[in-house]
Amino acid sequence: MRLEGKTALITGAASGIGRATALLFAREGATVVIADIDDTGGPETAEAIRQGGGESLFIHTDITASADVQVMAAQALEAFGRVDILMNNAAVWQGDGPILRLEEPAWDAVVDGTLKSAYLCSKHVLPHMIEAGGGSIINISSINGLVGMHLTAYSAAKGGVIALTRILASDYGSEGVRVNVICPGTIATERARRGYEKRPQIREAFARITQLGRVGDPEDIARCALYLASDESAFVTGAVFTVDGGATAGIKVDW
Repeated sequence: MRLEGKTALITGAASGIGRATALLFAREGATVVIADIDDTGGPETAEAIRQGGGESLFIHTDITASADVQVMAAQALEAFGRVDILMNNAAVWQGDGPILRLEEPAWDAVVDGTLKSAYLCSKHVLPHMIEAGGGSIINISSINGLVGMHLTAYSAAKGGVIALTRILASDYGSEGVRVNVICPGTIATERARRGYEKRPQIREAFARITQLGRVGDPEDIARCALYLASDESAFVTGAVFTVDGGATAGIKVDW
């Protein structure tokens, strides 16, 4: 198994990409810490891992609050003795839109939940990774951080996640810590699927802009994260992985 003996801490793993990654990491031998504010989905993810024979712990965490994040890191270390993999996956996008309609509280909520959270979690987990001789941080950005796509605060925050990744990779590579970022395209998470049921034309529109003709599944991102978490990516740091079905590769033209 590719992650045997490793402990992974994944934020926002109550559902979607985080949940798919947690389940995959567990199948590959990792002990998985679930950090989320969802007190229903978070424990469900942890229980699914245990039912599959793995080891998991749910920690209720507001990842925008420094005190909560410090407690999260301390509880993970107390329970398992190490954190080898940190996946900053949690994000916020509600209330976002064009800047002239974007209210300041919404901006703050999106930037805090998406960018500040990655800063806080990295800040409080990094010292333990360094002490242990290294580790892998996987940040989840978005193609919204690469191209303009309507959501002002989310795009700005996700662009910041990419920049943060490169800074951390540069600063801590010599300490054995690798830091990489995944930029998903449109992914059919549970929340997105509920929206598609009401407006199937939205899914069709997103599928048309990809070169592969479909939206992604959470497992598409989880498999990329598994590579970055494993020793197979031992010489990879500061890299941006775009997993979007080719949506940002170019414009589809039917000649």
